[in-house]
Amino acid sequence: MTTKFLVILTLSVPRSSGGSQQATLARVVPVEPGTTRADLLTWALGKLPDLRGGDILFFSAEPNTLPAWPEVQG
Repeated sequence: MTTKFLVILTLSVPRSSGGSQQATLARVVPVEPGTTRADLLTWALGKLPDLRGGDILFFSAEPNTLPAWPEVQG
């Protein structure tokens, strides 16, 4: 059974002309049991080949399902 995860990755690469290039990937992906956070990081890095070797500014991989919230009684 797969679980959907929200994966977010932001990378930054310095450019020889000055400044830097940054990109953020945010996707919901189906994950098989036994998949690790490192597997998801490797997958996400592969989706941003132009920034290969860049600095990881942010990485998150969490289940995309929120817990049930109790209803607020007004």
